Amino acid sequence: MTTTECPLVSSDIVIQLNQVLSNLASADNDLRSGAEQQLNELWIAQQPDLLLLSLAQLGRSHQDTHGREFSFILLRRIAFKQSPNQVKKGEDSSIWDLLQEQSRQTIKNELLMSLSVEQDNTVRHKVCDAVSEVAKNSYLKGQKWGELLPALFEASKSPSAEHREAALRIFSAVPNIITDQPINIVKQVFSANLQDVNNPAIRTASLKAAVAFMLETDQQSRTSFSELMPQMLSVLSPLVAQRDEDGLVDGIMVFIELGENIPRLFKPVLPSVMSFAINIMKDETFADGTRQTALELLLTLSEASPSMMRKTQDFCAQIIPISLKMMTELDNSEEWYTTDDLDDDDNDENYVIGEHAMDRLARNLGGKAVLPISFQYIPAMLSSAKWEERHAALMAISAIGEGCVKIMEAELGKIIELVLPYLRDPHPRVRYAACNAIGQMSTDFQDSLQKKYHHIVLTNLIPVMDAPEPRVQAHAAAALVNFCEAADKSILEPYLDTIFERLLVLLNSDRTYVQEQAITSIATVADSSEDRFVKYYNAIMPLLINVLRIAHQKEYRLLRGKAMECASLIALAVGKEIFGPNAEEFIQLLIQTQHSVTESDDPQISYLIASWARVCKVLGADFVPYLPIVMPPLLQSAQLKPDFAILDPDDDIESKYSAEDGWEFVGVEGQQIGIKTTVLEEKCTAVEMLICYARELGPAFQPFVENVLEIVLPLLKFYFHDGVRNAAASTIPHLLNSIKKSPNVNPEHLRNMWHSIAKRIIDVILGEADPNYLWQLYVTFHESLEIVGDNSLEISHLEAFTKATEAQLQEFYSRLKQREQARHNGEIDAEDEDIINEEEETEESVLGELSKALHVILKTHRTSYLPSFDKLLPIVTTFLADANPAARQWALCVLDDVVEFTGPASWNYHSHFLEKMLASLMDIASDVRQAAAYGVGVCAQFGGENYADAVAAALTPLFQVISSEGSRKEENVYATENAISAITKILKFNSSKFDVNSVLPAWFSSLPILYDEEEASLTYTYLLDLLESQHPAILGNNNENIPRIITIFTEVLAAEILSEYVTSRMVNALKAILGNIPDEIKAALWNSIDPDKRKILQEKNYF
Repeated sequence: MTTTECPLVSSDIVIQLNQVLSNLASADNDLRSGAEQQLNELWIAQQPDLLLLSLAQLGRSHQDTHGREFSFILLRRIAFKQSPNQVKKGEDSSIWDLLQEQSRQTIKNELLMSLSVEQDNTVRHKVCDAVSEVAKNSYLKGQKWGELLPALFEASKSPSAEHREAALRIFSAVPNIITDQPINIVKQVFSANLQDVNNPAIRTASLKAAVAFMLETDQQSRTSFSELMPQMLSVLSPLVAQRDEDGLVDGIMVFIELGENIPRLFKPVLPSVMSFAINIMKDETFADGTRQTALELLLTLSEASPSMMRKTQDFCAQIIPISLKMMTELDNSEEWYTTDDLDDDDNDENYVIGEHAMDRLARNLGGKAVLPISFQYIPAMLSSAKWEERHAALMAISAIGEGCVKIMEAELGKIIELVLPYLRDPHPRVRYAACNAIGQMSTDFQDSLQKKYHHIVLTNLIPVMDAPEPRVQAHAAAALVNFCEAADKSILEPYLDTIFERLLVLLNSDRTYVQEQAITSIATVADSSEDRFVKYYNAIMPLLINVLRIAHQKEYRLLRGKAMECASLIALAVGKEIFGPNAEEFIQLLIQTQHSVTESDDPQISYLIASWARVCKVLGADFVPYLPIVMPPLLQSAQLKPDFAILDPDDDIESKYSAEDGWEFVGVEGQQIGIKTTVLEEKCTAVEMLICYARELGPAFQPFVENVLEIVLPLLKFYFHDGVRNAAASTIPHLLNSIKKSPNVNPEHLRNMWHSIAKRIIDVILGEADPNYLWQLYVTFHESLEIVGDNSLEISHLEAFTKATEAQLQEFYSRLKQREQARHNGEIDAEDEDIINEEEETEESVLGELSKALHVILKTHRTSYLPSFDKLLPIVTTFLADANPAARQWALCVLDDVVEFTGPASWNYHSHFLEKMLASLMDIASDVRQAAAYGVGVCAQFGGENYADAVAAALTPLFQVISSEGSRKEENVYATENAISAITKILKFNSSKFDVNSVLPAWFSSLPILYDEEEASLTYTYLLDLLESQHPAILGNNNENIPRIITIFTEVLAAEILSEYVTSRMVNALKAILGNIPDEIKAALWNSIDPDKRKILQEKNYF
């Protein structure tokens, strides 16, 4: 690395700036504040070129190492701050961007010179940071720095270890500057430095740079670079031998990042990686953090590539026993029994990390891989004399349940019997763990556990609330919450007396956390037991109101919050009539509490928000007078903004951005962007409650709609919290409905409001990648459009919607093909197939809502949508032609809507779908047959004369669908009934190409329709019309079909699927028929009816 030296600015300027820098570091606040003001107002604002040139010179020439270090830190920070002198409004330019080109080039040269001559390690690292920042900015802005790469490549081969380390640090920070270089040259640089046996720092720096390059480069280069994986791994072994645990953890973390993003690179070296990590995990002479980091590497690989790790020999057999062993590494400290802060458990303790490992392994690898090996150890641990092992075994059962649910469910009874005795274990920590296991299983196996094992579980769990240890009492009550959340009120009813007896005792505990848990448990039981709770209302509601009256000290804020939650849930459970006498006092206590909240982190806030909404739900319209009190703080919470930070390399992350304070970081274009998430849950709850008010109060909420819209529309792009943006989207239809139902609604105002909303929704749909949120966006769109009504979108909206939807469909289809290719290549094993099936179910549900959106657009805009639909047609026909049945069914549903809502105009598209629709009547997939049959029906009903030949030709395959073997089985019945309905529509609306009388007998024989409510009414209306006209095909010779008509009518009436009008017609027809037949025949017919159906007919007075 060669450079030449020359002064950049005059010495008097440097002296002036140096004085400012000295004052910035002063302990004197006034001196420091003055220096900051001088730096901002005189240097940054007025002479940025001179400032940065001077800092570059000071960084190289300052006699004091701290002075040089501080100069480079300031240069980097100031250069890439947003400029106070923006040329254009809204422009996002840094101070560096607005420097003169000559100044930028001079600073770059000076940085390279400093990199070459600097002797102090710390200062050189700051030079590297500054070079990296300039290089990153130059790369992003397309600015050239031609001297950089030659200098770095020269330095990377230098005899000087310091120069090589500097080059590698910069490659690590800005890998994209070398991604377009010849791969062999890059490999040589890294390979040589990875093998530098004399310099551990060089090997580690080369490892970090190599991983950064692999993460940034393309697949081809990545594949070539993977040859270096053995050399990269070899960097870690000397660190183990030297017991350099800081360096070892640092190195393993680099591999964790690589494994998280490109796990397949590990495949050739997995045996070495496993052996290395397992040996560290087993070696208890290493610090806990080191062992945990080695475990994290293997867990990361199991998350990033489950199939690879499942196929790795003995992976589970080695990692599971070590994880279980770590779970036993806990002590019986007195603090566990005496603490009042239950959140004070150390999450970095080995027993917690081991428990999390078991949970992650089960969820990633599945029950077949994890359960058998886990239960090689768990029974023996449960039988151990050591309480730590019994505790670990029970916590392991808790941990693996979610991931092993399918396999464990078959043995659930045995597992429950295995756990329950430990609710009576002599050691309180074991009883605590048993409660934890029961609670977790109540969630993981909900419904099944509650229905089958409620007696044995509750009769063993409830007495544990009498335990002498408060923590065990509270955890037993917490497990009860899990059980009750998924229990039907009929299951809970026999146990309610004894449950509330125990909970009322806990409510009087001298431990606040026990009282809090008792209140939470009461709330959950009340919510689940619904009206069965009425008998306990008078005993419990006064206690809760009393808590709100008297518990005003700060330490009782959470208790008060839980009391609000419990009281409002009880109000929901018992209803307005029972709650009424206490409503006014409870509301006044909520108002007092709301006025008393002065701190933003007061836990009462989120409880208040939700409690108000529940009271609204109970009182309905009677709640409207309280809206002016409730809405201002609610809107304030909905507008909360989280703190953001861009991580500086010099920041003390632990003290400044602690995870305990709610900070989370993500990498964006080489920067670590932080967000403080503590306010997000309150924000989410607030937006969710807006849904409640708009839904429950309807037009009464109209005065608040515009303010709420101003808040929620920007939140459609609030990517920091899924719950917030989902709730924001869910709010919109209810807001539009409030406006529409308002007595003074202005239709033009509503339409303009909808236009603005639709544009925002469509814009988000266009770029959205999360299928769950996309599902919500389409629901919001079609529900809103349905509310606003016909022709409520302009052509620009229709075109934008079509463009966004076409892009999403292309993405869906691409993923469909990728999954098919992966299956074809054998890349997906049985456990992966479950995950893939879940993904497919999610995507199919999104397609369903997308289809509904198209349905509502066609329904409300009819032929005016067709010019936009033309652009969607190619992807629809692609889906129609695909081998995947879900794709074909989706396409047919869309085309069915086109025919139904555009009528004869749909004939313009017949060449794209009609032949395929008719062929699909015989499709192997019942959903496809159903969609095709419905399509033929709408072609007959709405398509007009052009479709006459096609629908006549469809009669034969439609009858084949009806008469095929198994056509009335559950999986086929809807396809069959849609075929019957299609024939009805052909006979009624489009019969010009055949003799109706020749088809009617076969159609009559195909009845009844008993399940499809949508198709039943039209079909039976047609039947009743024919019967009233005494059509011979229906009555038969000498009325021989009368018994069959009676059978059809009784079955249909018992099925209760008809509209009120058609039901009335059918009952009258049935009574008329029965009035004309002998009593003995009538009695025989009655006795031939299924007893359950007879009961329905009797209750309804139909027969």
